[in-house]
Amino acid sequence: MLTFFSRRPIRISLLLSLFVVIGLQALQAQVITGRIINEFREPLPYANVYVQQLKTGTVSDGEGNYEMRLDVEGEYNLVFSSLGYESKSERVMLVGDTAWVNIQLSTSSFDLEEIVVSAKDKDPAYAVIRKVIENKDRQLRSADSYRTKVYLKAVEESEVTPREEAPKVEVDLSAPDADPFAAEAAENQALLAGLNLVEMEVMLNYQYPRQYKEERTAYQAYGSTNGLFLPIFAETDFNFYRNLVYLPGIADAPVISPLSNNAILSYKYELLGTTYLDGRLVNEIKVIPRKEGNSTVKGTIWIVEDEWTIQQLALELPVGTLLFGDNFRIEQSYTVLGDSLWTVDRLAFYYQSKQGKRKTFEGSTVLRYSDYEHNYAFPDKFFGNEVAVTTSEAYERDGDYWAGTRTEELAEREAKLIHLRDSIQEVRNSPVYRDSVEQLYNKINLLELAWDGVGIQNWREESHLYVSSLASMIDFSPVGGWRVGPYVSRFKRYQSGRIWSNSGNLDYGLRNGDVQGNFSSWFRYDPFRLGSVSISGGRSFEAINQYDAYLNLLRPSNYTLLDALRVGHEIELVNGLRLTSSFSWNDRRPITGYEVGSFLEDVVTDGDEIIDFERYQAFVSTNTLSYTPGQRYMREPNRKVILGSKWPTLSLLHRRGWDKTLGSDIRFDYLEAALEQEVLLGALGNTHYRAQMGQFVNTDDLRFIDWKQFRQSDPFLYSNPLNSFQSLDTSLTTTNLHFELHFIHHFNGAIINNIPLLKKTRIKTVVGGGMLWLQDGDYRHQELFAGVERVFKVGTRRRLRVGVFGVVADANNRKPDTSFKISFDLIDVWKRDWSY
Repeated sequence: MLTFFSRRPIRISLLLSLFVVIGLQALQAQVITGRIINEFREPLPYANVYVQQLKTGTVSDGEGNYEMRLDVEGEYNLVFSSLGYESKSERVMLVGDTAWVNIQLSTSSFDLEEIVVSAKDKDPAYAVIRKVIENKDRQLRSADSYRTKVYLKAVEESEVTPREEAPKVEVDLSAPDADPFAAEAAENQALLAGLNLVEMEVMLNYQYPRQYKEERTAYQAYGSTNGLFLPIFAETDFNFYRNLVYLPGIADAPVISPLSNNAILSYKYELLGTTYLDGRLVNEIKVIPRKEGNSTVKGTIWIVEDEWTIQQLALELPVGTLLFGDNFRIEQSYTVLGDSLWTVDRLAFYYQSKQGKRKTFEGSTVLRYSDYEHNYAFPDKFFGNEVAVTTSEAYERDGDYWAGTRTEELAEREAKLIHLRDSIQEVRNSPVYRDSVEQLYNKINLLELAWDGVGIQNWREESHLYVSSLASMIDFSPVGGWRVGPYVSRFKRYQSGRIWSNSGNLDYGLRNGDVQGNFSSWFRYDPFRLGSVSISGGRSFEAINQYDAYLNLLRPSNYTLLDALRVGHEIELVNGLRLTSSFSWNDRRPITGYEVGSFLEDVVTDGDEIIDFERYQAFVSTNTLSYTPGQRYMREPNRKVILGSKWPTLSLLHRRGWDKTLGSDIRFDYLEAALEQEVLLGALGNTHYRAQMGQFVNTDDLRFIDWKQFRQSDPFLYSNPLNSFQSLDTSLTTTNLHFELHFIHHFNGAIINNIPLLKKTRIKTVVGGGMLWLQDGDYRHQELFAGVERVFKVGTRRRLRVGVFGVVADANNRKPDTSFKISFDLIDVWKRDWSY
């Protein structure tokens, strides 16, 4: 009995082992293998082997060998294909043993367009990319028009790296004064302070070739939106089938698409592998810039074979061209509708910005597309200059609406943030809470009185009152030196979008014992037509040329005493056509009766005497009509946002001095025409120019203060090249015909990219120049400048562009000369662009 029970486990083990061996042999036997060659007996690397019944397959190796393991015996239909060769189908019966299937493919009857690459560029990825380029026009026109619903989620989260690992604090809940919710409250507060989020729902309308219109039907913001990226489709559609992808608000230069017509000159490609997706063969291709610079991307792109369309892509933008972030990545995926219509399914942007060594801002924007309506019949004139509109209901969507419309899942922290914001929103909007916050804000302390100034807000009236600090009450004037006095301003915003701003100052001159002051009131009465009226006036010392060189503005001889009253109005008559009018009454007097000395006498040498003239009154009107064709804009429920145009802006100005009107003693008429435009030249950069011509057509009584003035250049400092010259050695005036031209071109890295060592410095080259002609004496001044610029980070989103320029100038009354200038330009965080 003992012998029987001791042998039984051995028999079972042997039996199990036998089954395992037989099973392994069966699995090993279910293999299809072989070699793929062409008619010249050459191996075909990376050829495709597709099993129709299983909708799967494999790829041959570098020697044309392949191998597939199948789970089930049976009869299979194998399709062998390779780019440039005719496909071949083979029936295979797989029963027990390994099946050897060697295939010879014949060259296709059509020849691929020749691709010129170096000898080492033999990767099959090049042929795949070429096929996509050949078919991209078909992809661009796959749908002449469509409507689609887009859900957008934009998130920014800040993270602070501690200087050292902080010890974990254990809370003793048994203590009498212990707060069991303190840790949770601190965590919630950190979440509210460190995470910002925007959700938006858009109905996107498109019509070939590049017409977009957004209808923003839902919008909700949690926290600050300053660091979030919210794309405008009319500005850029991130379509990599196009040769260039423009990135306004992200980068100062467009990038060359890896699928552009001449992409082979900018990129190398490497086939990383292939896979089958829903029965389609997808090639995974690595994109490698031949020269890393401001116009190339790097990453991976997935291409569907035979249909030659993008399945997805993940590309990183060049760092040197970014306006704000330290890095920026684009991810895009397509889905097929019907048999062959490929449309964008998901678009995502990931970016990062660092503040110092310890604080990092991580941002992401995800767009999910759904409910496509292709070949949609839009009404006539649906597309136009209005490229986006936000409905009044968009800001009123509640939590239930968003829960039913999201097509991108919220992360845990994002869902928690929304829950916290929604839970406290009712409390924060309550009068009791807002009164308490207002009371705390309006409380005055010594620091505000001494340095910051005092602010008083009224949330019910949506107004804010500001009184200057004691420190800012001290001011300096080139005429007479120090002056002391307060400054007060009040700002009020109405729910209709109207704005009313008032300000004023009053000061006392310590040296001359005189009192001066000014006031200003401005009211935006029509937010959609940008209509506004203003009134201002007062007494002050005013420079004859208010835009002269900095040193000239410190010389008392350039000033007069002015009593003035001004009224202004501006309105957009139709989109792009703006009329600006101003009327000013002026009482002009010399400053011969004032003591003008100050400590600046040791710094600025004023060799000119104070100008003495007879006191007189001047009533002057100025009307400017400007037109920008094709001006694009966004319409919000209570305002209009101008986006710009690809066409130049033409301006016509008329200034008139009125005789005997309100006691006026002058009479003249001045006309001026100006043309200004920014031209985008793709990867070569962008050019900005301004040209203007003026002429006094009536000089019956024209005083020197109203002459046309031209600014003298500053020593060492570079001024805005669209409005001034860099090497004009003196201030000029004229009463006759004059013409001036200014231009500047930023290469945005186009030249530096070709110099291996310099491109690592992230400097960018700039050229420009100007010309001035005066009819007086046939005076001519011309100048050219060239230099380099580099952008420096001065905060999370603040960027400072510093430039060094060499200037060559010539005029018909002096010898050619050279000079060097340094420029400083701080980026506009609202417009996300530079001054020039």
